[in-house]
Amino acid sequence: MKSITSLGVTIWIVLISLTNEARSQTIDVKSSTLATLAGTERERFLEAHNKARTQVGVTPVEWSADLSEHALESLQQQKDALLGAAKEEWEKGRAVIPAHRRDTKFGESVAGWVGARSQSAELAVDLWLREKAAFDKLNASSPYRVGDEEGKSENDAAGKERPIIVGHYTAIVWSATTQIGAAKFSFDLTDDQGQTRSYTAIVCLYSPPGNRRGERPY
Repeated sequence: MKSITSLGVTIWIVLISLTNEARSQTIDVKSSTLATLAGTERERFLEAHNKARTQVGVTPVEWSADLSEHALESLQQQKDALLGAAKEEWEKGRAVIPAHRRDTKFGESVAGWVGARSQSAELAVDLWLREKAAFDKLNASSPYRVGDEEGKSENDAAGKERPIIVGHYTAIVWSATTQIGAAKFSFDLTDDQGQTRSYTAIVCLYSPPGNRRGERPY
């Protein structure tokens, strides 16, 4: 606050900063759903796995209600953390990804995105299958074994160097795996300006688990 005196009259002027940092913003949960995959969404998710497996000559996997319940339990335990992370990253609009459980005896893949809640869980499989290109390059030089990607890098679409990751793809096509199960957590957040944003988080479990170090996927 400062004053300006003119013709004997003192005028007090309040200086208010309206920067984004000073402006408080309220983010609330508008709606949320947490459930195992079901119906046509489950069928498409399973079909996407088996299509990739057929392409490399391994037998299809079957759906497991038990694995799906374990995946649901994992998301339930992380629900508050995922909501909190989405609120903290509201300005950047980043997706939230479930954490891997260290106490699981199953193979596990996780995914997350920001967008329409109508988007099928099949998108998670599409994201994991993007690793196939890197896997094919590794497998072309010599038969790939788990761990061969360590210490190697590739360039992303923007030309930025990043570590090679193929573990989600190899989990999908691991020949010894016979069952999968998955669950999805979807929620909408809204701010005090009325803007709404939708988030999805997926956990998929595999049994028997793949990605055994030093072994080939198929």
